[in-house]
Amino acid sequence: MEYSTIRHLQRAVDEVFNREPMAETSDKKIKHFIFSKFFPYQRRDFPYNVLDVNFLSKQLVLSNNILRSLENQTNKDFELVFIPNAKFFDNPKYEFIFTTLKNSTTLPIKFIKQRDIPGLIKDTYEKYDFVIQSRMDFDDFVYKNAVAETHSKVNECDNILAYGYCKGYQYIYGELYHCFSYWGGGGHLTILQSLILKSSFAKNLPFIVIDNFNHTKIKLSLKEFLEKNSVEFSENMFQQNISTDAYIYFRHEFSQQQLIVHPGKSFNVSKLKLLSTADITKKELEEKFGFFHELKSIE
Repeated sequence: MEYSTIRHLQRAVDEVFNREPMAETSDKKIKHFIFSKFFPYQRRDFPYNVLDVNFLSKQLVLSNNILRSLENQTNKDFELVFIPNAKFFDNPKYEFIFTTLKNSTTLPIKFIKQRDIPGLIKDTYEKYDFVIQSRMDFDDFVYKNAVAETHSKVNECDNILAYGYCKGYQYIYGELYHCFSYWGGGGHLTILQSLILKSSFAKNLPFIVIDNFNHTKIKLSLKEFLEKNSVEFSENMFQQNISTDAYIYFRHEFSQQQLIVHPGKSFNVSKLKLLSTADITKKELEEKFGFFHELKSIE
């Protein structure tokens, strides 16, 4: 039976049973890194000491969010790489961070210092047709087909493609709300924001890493980078997924963005629609995102 016929039948079955469509696959060799930072540096104006063991212990619990979410992926062909503070590697008092993360998941985990990322990625260009760099905070959730969908995008990538999600939910103190961030058509949320690189193209450019780009302006930043290196930018090098409820942005009392940008202020939910069981159920959230936290208004 022809591949296209199989795909047509699969999609028909998906529609009948109201399932997420199976992501397109590729015969290309793909290496996919998912990078997650664990306080690699002290951000200015962040009111907590990121080298304090008690503070780190409280934060480490939240890493179960990314772990459960990635364990729930339909495609697990990725390498999860945590980027801790460089000082954590050499001091025995921080050993609990590494052992706790390793013991908290069935996924293999790599730990790397931020300065060693270029070497890690460059080594893969000779072995794979495409190398994908994704970033995701350790306290967020992404939907179960996100990795599979991102892999399918190599079929639409000539040389380089910035891909990510703009629509989903946000969790704030036991309640769930809609979340949509468009950034004028130029960015994505960092929850599995990805840079897909064709290896033969990337290895002839100055080293490029997704974390060097502001996630809200990645389209513009990518355009400037390419033009600086005599490569013409085209619109097909950037895509926003604005239709899929793809993530749960997890907000909490230690959220760096809130504490730095809006110090002393609580989350403003006055203009947000509070979701209930009529919108989505706990079971659906667990199945789609690996979500496991308590919810006040959703059963």
